[in-house]
Amino acid sequence: MRGGASLKLLRLRHHLNFSLSWYLNVSLTSSSKHTLFVFWNTLWILIRMSKRKQPNLSQFGFTKQTKRSDDSAPATTSLPVIPSALPPLKVAASDSTSTEDSETLAPETTAVTCSGPGDHATPFNWTTKQWSEWRIRNTWLYSKNQKLGCTVCMEAKSLLLAERATGVHLSEEWMNGEVSSESQNNLRKKIYKHRDSLAHKRAVEISEMKEKDVLPNKVLEVNANLMQETATSFRSAYMVAKEKMAYRKLPAVMSLQKLNGANVGNVHKSDHACAEIIGHIASEMRAKFVSKIKELGSRISITIDESTVHGLAYMIIYVRCDMTGTGEVDNVFLDIVELSEGTDAESMYKSLRKSLRQAGLDDEFLGKNLICIATDGAAVLTGRVGGLVTKLKQDFPKVQSIHCLAHRLELAVKDSLKEVAGCNQFEFFISKLYALYNQSSKNARLLQEAATGLNMQILKIGQIFTIRWVASSFRTVKAVWNDYPALAHQFRTAMEDTSRCDTERQKFRGLHKLLTSTGFLADLACMKDVLRELQNLSLKLQRKQTSLVDASCHIQQTIDVLTAMKASGGKSTQKAEQRISTGLFKDVELIESRPKINRLQFNQSIINSLKKRLPEPDLVQMLKPLDKRFWPQQHSARILYGETEVRALAKTLGEPAREAVEEFRDFKLQNRAPGKTLVKLQTASLTYLPSSAECERGFSAVNSTDSKYRNKLREQSLSSLLFVDLNGPPLEQFDPLPFVSSWIKAGHRPSTSWVTGRKAKTEDPRPLWSLLI
Repeated sequence: MRGGASLKLLRLRHHLNFSLSWYLNVSLTSSSKHTLFVFWNTLWILIRMSKRKQPNLSQFGFTKQTKRSDDSAPATTSLPVIPSALPPLKVAASDSTSTEDSETLAPETTAVTCSGPGDHATPFNWTTKQWSEWRIRNTWLYSKNQKLGCTVCMEAKSLLLAERATGVHLSEEWMNGEVSSESQNNLRKKIYKHRDSLAHKRAVEISEMKEKDVLPNKVLEVNANLMQETATSFRSAYMVAKEKMAYRKLPAVMSLQKLNGANVGNVHKSDHACAEIIGHIASEMRAKFVSKIKELGSRISITIDESTVHGLAYMIIYVRCDMTGTGEVDNVFLDIVELSEGTDAESMYKSLRKSLRQAGLDDEFLGKNLICIATDGAAVLTGRVGGLVTKLKQDFPKVQSIHCLAHRLELAVKDSLKEVAGCNQFEFFISKLYALYNQSSKNARLLQEAATGLNMQILKIGQIFTIRWVASSFRTVKAVWNDYPALAHQFRTAMEDTSRCDTERQKFRGLHKLLTSTGFLADLACMKDVLRELQNLSLKLQRKQTSLVDASCHIQQTIDVLTAMKASGGKSTQKAEQRISTGLFKDVELIESRPKINRLQFNQSIINSLKKRLPEPDLVQMLKPLDKRFWPQQHSARILYGETEVRALAKTLGEPAREAVEEFRDFKLQNRAPGKTLVKLQTASLTYLPSSAECERGFSAVNSTDSKYRNKLREQSLSSLLFVDLNGPPLEQFDPLPFVSSWIKAGHRPSTSWVTGRKAKTEDPRPLWSLLI
């Protein structure tokens, strides 16, 4: 007994001497109050521990350092870690050590302070001193609403769920901070039991690995099978998004893969899992895209449009930029935003700025790199006083606004239709044909029978000169031209059908007379020639790769072609004139009449409308010198060509103007490769958007994705689906492993986790199945 007591006193004396020596060596610059607190706190803990067992100094932040081989410095023991809130303490290694050899102790852990989640309230029936002692001995403890929890188990929850080792089972009470007891002894027993559990020890190991930043690699190495099974789930969910399938189709897809022999894991087979996986993939893809363009400092253009889907107003946002650093630009869907606050300019502008910020495009980046916005002609977007574009220019003065050239083309066509007499009669007749065959299945069937009897295939007759693109009107005119014999035969049969009433027979007689007149044939040919050229122009303006300079060239080329057609007429007009002279067109006898549309006047009206609605802006004048197609042929004229425009463009983009001009001279006169500044100007010239047609294609995808059968999609889910569908690579080129890795690092469960909850119900077998299989 005396020997044991002496040993305890000796240990206590050792600890007290050590604490006292540490206290005397504290730097005088430290606060006396903080110093005394740390000293007496350490002293009290050492006294209490000396009564129980040999204290483990590592529990208090002490680490032993072995003596160096040359014995040049004595062995020292590092000091307890000071709370992060206190200033660093300087401690001398020994009396003979100079001040240069003293060390500043940086806080490595926060043993004294209560870090972690929760409110750190004292547990029920515990004193503050008791809670402080238990927190120092067990740094993983935290309190919430006077209940205990474990921080390391909570952080390692998702990774431990993937392990199937016997006994490795996390306690939901400890993870959620719900451990409590009215008795202190029972609560201590629970702490000891949890501390010694396999799951907690494994969680501590994971926490230590995570601090050393080796956890992700360790997980990938050890759990290769886990990654592959989770990748199967990711690939299946990706296919659901690309094929515009409903979330609830994922369970069937996973069952099919399992039947085909694939390892699909235990979880991630529900519609909720499908939504979460697609959302994670879209979020990671969007983050990579934004990070890359910010890294490259690429200049961007945005195009937006507003539309209503299932009674809800949405705004879609696209970005055009160079994301590879090679000068190749592309249009990228960024986001779709529900305009819940209204469709006025102020609300739409707030929604636009909020979406851009959430994507990572902050105001500083936009101020330097946003150069263009393209919209349609809606007043809420292009209004001079309070339009969205006006508000954007107030915040970012360098932005150029472009009214969609494809929409301007539609306005030019409508101007000509109003100006030229006879166009309204032609439009009325075509609309009459559309209503006749789209509102009556009987007439549609009779037309098909007439075409079959003539051994020809009919084209569907649609509407003309509506809100659709001009290409739609051309297809309608082409359908009437192609179906001409079948229409004439069906009209003649209907007007001679005695089973019809007199009113119907008279209606078909009038339609037949108008259809077979030479005047209508001439008008049809004229419309077909003009609309063919306008269709080609519209499609060129809507192409993804079309630049603003290319669009200007296409417009001028169309004007030149229409000017040449005024004299000789187009291909269809020439063919119609030949058939009119013979009195027979596609074996249909023609009736002499005068055309309703003056062909020369109509062509000239289209040309004038194109020049009025689609003039060449000053921006195109600045961009043209960067294109070799516009350089003068003579060397003397090329010397100073385009320097004024290049200088103005460089100033607009914030690039050094003189350097740009010098590089431009070397490029055009000495045929050298473009310099760094000139490359930026050339890439910017391709970044300017000529139209907002990309938004129209985006809303077509919205209608396919957010169909009437799944019209309850949330804004975030709809945005994720569209991002994956419109921007993601094909399924065979999609690599899910990087997304699986980020999924697990974010704390989500892998597919190999155990299944919680009730099992899904299976359909009861039917007697018929045994017969069919």
